[in-house]
Amino acid sequence: MNRGRASCALAVLAAFTACSVTPPEQEIEAVRDYVAAAELEPVNRIPTDRKAGGYTMLNDYFVIMPSRRKHYLVEFTRRCRELGQDLNPYGPGSIRPDMVDVRRDSSTLRARFDTIRGCQIGAFYELTDEQRKELENLGDAPGDEIFLPDEEE
Repeated sequence: MNRGRASCALAVLAAFTACSVTPPEQEIEAVRDYVAAAELEPVNRIPTDRKAGGYTMLNDYFVIMPSRRKHYLVEFTRRCRELGQDLNPYGPGSIRPDMVDVRRDSSTLRARFDTIRGCQIGAFYELTDEQRKELENLGDAPGDEIFLPDEEE
């Protein structure tokens, strides 16, 4: 009988352990693993460009932001649930000047000092176009990708 209880306890423990890593946590770790594997170097500041458009939210810790012909992965120091809230009448993902709420310089965003929607920016990582696409598709299941035929010149 004790053996049956022990097996049941182990099964319950295994179920709780399996549930302890939620899909959002897996997505966050996947981005962190990508940063480490791609050996992306943190950048302390990036130039801002109001014409560049909004950001692409990867999860509550990471967004991809365009800035003057480049893209940057932005990592926040804490979970930033405010990013997913539609507080913007111009549409989700658009960054109005008042959404970047702490700024030391209007032409630069700085890690560890500036915030977006109240969330402190921890680091920036410059991305190539290929890296940006990989990160945007990181959570897609196999078969979710859209393949378009190559354009012939």
